[in-house]
Amino acid sequence: MTTPATPTTTGATTGASAVTGAVGSARTRVEGRDKVTGAARYAGEIPFAELAHGWLVLSTVARGRIRSVEDSAVLAMPGVLTVLHHGNAPRVETDYVGMVGRPNPVLGLFQHDRVPFAGWPVALVVAETSEQAREAAEALVVRYDEEPHDVAFFAGRSGAYTPESNPMVRAETEKGDLAAQLDASAVVVDEEYTTPEEHHNAMEPHAATARWDGGRLDVVDSNQGSTWVATELAKLFSLDPATVRVRSEHVGGGFGSKGLSPHQVAAVMATTVLHRPVRVVLTRRQMFSLVGYRSPTAQRIRLGADADGRLRAFDHQALSLTSTVHEFVESSAVLGRVLYDADAHHTLHRLVRLD
Repeated sequence: MTTPATPTTTGATTGASAVTGAVGSARTRVEGRDKVTGAARYAGEIPFAELAHGWLVLSTVARGRIRSVEDSAVLAMPGVLTVLHHGNAPRVETDYVGMVGRPNPVLGLFQHDRVPFAGWPVALVVAETSEQAREAAEALVVRYDEEPHDVAFFAGRSGAYTPESNPMVRAETEKGDLAAQLDASAVVVDEEYTTPEEHHNAMEPHAATARWDGGRLDVVDSNQGSTWVATELAKLFSLDPATVRVRSEHVGGGFGSKGLSPHQVAAVMATTVLHRPVRVVLTRRQMFSLVGYRSPTAQRIRLGADADGRLRAFDHQALSLTSTVHEFVESSAVLGRVLYDADAHHTLHRLVRLD
């Protein structure tokens, strides 16, 4: 076995680096013992008396209108307590600006009959058990007036536009004369790349249990920002923020997707109607349309450099898709703005609206 050489100090060294001792030393995680012994309680596991279970029903068409929700037969099934949809659900307020801007329209659950994409929530079936709720949800008949849809994304797609700057991502930055610097460069790289869509798949599912407790809304949730979720729920349901409490004891992964999603809104709606605790857990399949994802991209990168490798020109243009109801910019070109400098520097994000 080879013994690594011991670092030595040379005359050019101005001082030894401070050793923190953090690497390789033991550290006790606050929640570590509970997680490895199975004592940790996740949002979908905490018991409540008289707990009811909600199961979301998602659209099977990509665009259109709901013609009817035929719930009579489902309401007669064993254990079913209610079926919420656009015809009977509590009203929510979505015309506000929250911590991250205007809310995603999908949080305006069951507020109208429009369907803007496949997997849009169209109903919530609530029953005494999760199994009863799932069986009833799968039996629910929803009829649609379907409309033509467009979901095709590819490089060079027509209809692309440059979004206005938003609080999260600046669409375009530029300095210098890009064309001149590219012409003056000894070496030019001009390449196009594509990336596929990527989805969140945390080990713990998205789960929330909502209940009213002495005039206060109490939500047990799996999220990555309880204060944010509580504030948004207060705005959606026009409540005093002081009366809304959101607890997240443990989070079994999130990848940034565990913020505010339709399952929390659905749980609050159902507990308000039924006056008992209601839990809503998203399935793996439902996560693919309800908790966000990374858009596919088509990107063009141009680099111009001197013979010694110094960058003279940097150009990064990225195309991604956004929905027809909520604009989101996949910030592909943002890192180039801070990682690389050049005499001429240009970055651009463009979007295509699809269903």
